Amino acid sequence: MKNVIIFEDDFRIAVLLKEKINELADYQCEAVFSNPIEFLENPIPADIYLLDINMPKMNGLDAIKKILALYPESNIIINSIREDSDTIFNAIQLGAIGYIDKQNFQMDCPEVFDAIQNDGAYMSPKIARKVIAHFQKKKNDLEKLTQCEIAITNGILDGLSYKLVADRHNLSIDSVRSHIKNIYRKLNINSKSKLFNTFKI
Repeated sequence: MKNVIIFEDDFRIAVLLKEKINELADYQCEAVFSNPIEFLENPIPADIYLLDINMPKMNGLDAIKKILALYPESNIIINSIREDSDTIFNAIQLGAIGYIDKQNFQMDCPEVFDAIQNDGAYMSPKIARKVIAHFQKKKNDLEKLTQCEIAITNGILDGLSYKLVADRHNLSIDSVRSHIKNIYRKLNINSKSKLFNTFKI
């Protein structure tokens, strides 16, 4: 029997989630927390942590690393109404292996858990489409750049200064600055932070 712990600050939703999980033959849920702080004060090991994003005292993203630090073999599934790309990718980068549109969880629940327990991952179709769209846009953006501009972009994404990028590619700093201006123009951005957002993951 696999143990599931729920993090959900809406009591009504928490009850529905718990009931749905306990209807499944191979899963049980006995513990529900309204925020991660309550859990971290008295942590309980589990096979699966079903984690909301928007919660009081500590949000779900901040909780992912703390839970995995305690129980690195556990599986974290985000169950949230948040569907923006930044939140999705942050959750994945932090260690979540599933991301579900909260509105569809009760319908998707058996499929979600079975995928996780078979060493897979799971995303709601709507979430998966956003991920695919991100990578398609990333590919299209890269195709706008020359090989030299891609090399310079990679240097910036690696955290190098303009001088270190110039040294890496035997260019002058003025040449790097000129390339950066062209990169920003082609990608229709105007800052290093937007460059990172364009090519994250």
